[in-house]
Amino acid sequence: MFNAISETARAYFSTLRFPAACGILALGTALSGPAQASDTLLTVIAAGGQTTELDREALDALPQQEFSTETQWTWEEQSFRGPLLVDVLEMAGLPGPASGGVIEFVADDGYRARVDLTENAQYLTDAYPIITTRINGEPFPLEENGPLWVMFPYDAQPELDVEAVHSMTVWQLLQIVEVAE
Repeated sequence: MFNAISETARAYFSTLRFPAACGILALGTALSGPAQASDTLLTVIAAGGQTTELDREALDALPQQEFSTETQWTWEEQSFRGPLLVDVLEMAGLPGPASGGVIEFVADDGYRARVDLTENAQYLTDAYPIITTRINGEPFPLEENGPLWVMFPYDAQPELDVEAVHSMTVWQLLQIVEVAE
């Protein structure tokens, strides 16, 4: 079943977790009909087949996190901004780290990173990773590893500089797929 913003997302935005303006923005987006394919930045696919397509407006309606870090891919400190992965999963009705399960990040270049939510729970917190929508305050194109990048605060959390986290730091992110067990 396809919907631009799922019933779960509408329920999520109607809670007291967000200011009323965010809820109205998300509901307006949901009621305006399915997003055009060119507007979709991220597709989240549940194991049961439910698909949620998120455009920039939907991702920006979630609470935003921002941190600066240097990475092995950027070679200098950059500012990364976007919603938390756990918020995106919750909005789309997918399980979070506490409930287990497996997801897969799928990138535009074909790279796939399989993430066991239980085994990697220590790296999937209420502080990181984020689904980066902006670097240094600006959206970034596919040619610059965008428009979405799963990012961790490597400088602030040196314990994240491990292979398990590096493999989850996916640029050109297109999809998050829940893997049926």
